[in-house]
Amino acid sequence: MISLLLDTSNQALSVAVNRDSKMVAEINTNYKKTHSETLVDNIQKVLEIADIKKSQLDRIIVAKGPGSYTGVRIGITVAKMLAKQLNIPVYSVSSLFVIAVSNGIKGNTAPLIDARRAHVYGAVYNIKEDDYTEVIAPQYIDFSSLSADIKEAVYLLNSSEKITVDIDEYTHVTPRISQTERYERALKLEDADQLVPDYLRISEAERNWQDNQ
Repeated sequence: MISLLLDTSNQALSVAVNRDSKMVAEINTNYKKTHSETLVDNIQKVLEIADIKKSQLDRIIVAKGPGSYTGVRIGITVAKMLAKQLNIPVYSVSSLFVIAVSNGIKGNTAPLIDARRAHVYGAVYNIKEDDYTEVIAPQYIDFSSLSADIKEAVYLLNSSEKITVDIDEYTHVTPRISQTERYERALKLEDADQLVPDYLRISEAERNWQDNQ
């Protein structure tokens, strides 16, 4: 089983090729640059590094959010395009789960993505070697409310991105989507025609439109 994995949810970019759930090649970047400018090139590069042709791919795995509206949409669009072009299945995974397993930390982990205005996209997973338990499902929530519900967990954040919530201790994580495939239960088989981002909240433009109705 050869998989191409993509995560463009936020500032960081993660592209990987796995064989039988083990990483063969990956490219991870963590700087501000539009993913639309770099994703396709990095897919080609990682395939070249792995010495694998697109025609050899068995499936696509893509982080479907939450995160940046534009970032998530870019990854989803490219994943759908490749899946239909190559006639292979596409699977989705939560962008928070990607963060949860990227550093190899076991036990209760609380991956967070800053959502501004004292809110986060957050979840809690109990991570084992090849399995996990979802303790708190991914959600958009006031950070103080989420932290009040967390008894014991390692907070995970990408410190290269803007952090606006009041948090004292956390572990820096750069997302590595190559690590998610060991947890098959976290992957959801999607219909490429129906696959859409999971933003966990409506956009500000949608909210303003609803308020004006």
